[in-house]
Amino acid sequence: MSAEKTETLVVGGGQAGLAMSEHLSNCGVAHLVLERHRIAERWRSERWDSLVANGPAWHDRFPGMEFSSDPDGFPGKEEVADYFAAYAEKIAAPIRCGVEVTEVQRNVGRPGFSVETSDGVIEANSVVAATGPFQRPVIPAVIPEDSGIIQIHSNAYKNPEQLAAGAVLVVGAGASGTQIAAELLGAGKRVTLSVGPHNRPPRRYRGIDFVWWLGVLGKWEAQFADSGKEHVTIAVSGANGGIRWIFAGLAQRG
Repeated sequence: MSAEKTETLVVGGGQAGLAMSEHLSNCGVAHLVLERHRIAERWRSERWDSLVANGPAWHDRFPGMEFSSDPDGFPGKEEVADYFAAYAEKIAAPIRCGVEVTEVQRNVGRPGFSVETSDGVIEANSVVAATGPFQRPVIPAVIPEDSGIIQIHSNAYKNPEQLAAGAVLVVGAGASGTQIAAELLGAGKRVTLSVGPHNRPPRRYRGIDFVWWLGVLGKWEAQFADSGKEHVTIAVSGANGGIRWIFAGLAQRG
C-alpha cells in the first residue's frame, strides 16, 4: 500500500500545533496535523483540577478569537482546552486525533521524510515538531524508591485528596509549585515549599496586569535574554483572581 503524502506534517495538536496550522493555511501550504490523543490533551489529563492560566484571557489567547468569559479573568484548564478545540474548528485545521507518531526518518537519496504512525506511513517534505519542550517529567534520584515516600510530578497531581496523610514537600516555587503548595496548605496539610532562584514582578502596576507592561516595553519581542538575565521562574499566578505570591505570607499561614 502506498504511503500518504503531504507537504508539511505537524506533530502535536496543542497551542503550538494549531498556531502552525493557521500560519501554514494562510500561506497556502498543504499540511496535516497529527495528535495522539485529543486536542490540548495535556491541559485535560496532565494538569491539576484547580489550575488556571497564568495570564488574563485577553492575553493568553490566539489573535483570531477571544475567550467567551471575562477578558480580565484567568481561564481554568478545561476552558483553555475547550478554547483550543473551538479554535481548531474555527480555522478548519486538518487535524487527526488518536494518531501517534512513532518514528521520523529523513529519506535517503530524495528530499523529505518518512513518518511512521499508528495509522500507517506518511511522506512529508517538511516535519514540524509541535509537541512542547517538556515531554518527560524529571524527578531527581534523591529519595530511594524503597523509602516508602510517595513522589509525584506536578503533571500527576490532581487535588489534595489524592495525597496520603502527612506532611508534603513541594519542590519548586514557580507558578505551579506555589499554587499547589497554597492549595495543600488551605486543605490543612503541613507543607514545606522549596524555593530556588525566581523573580517577583508585580501582578499589576497602576491597575494594569504586568503582561501588558511587558508588551509595551517590547519584552515579548526580545529574541534573547541579556547576559546575566536568563529566564528564571516567576512567583506570579492566575490563582485567586491573579496574584503575586508573597512567600512570607505563605510562611505566616504555616
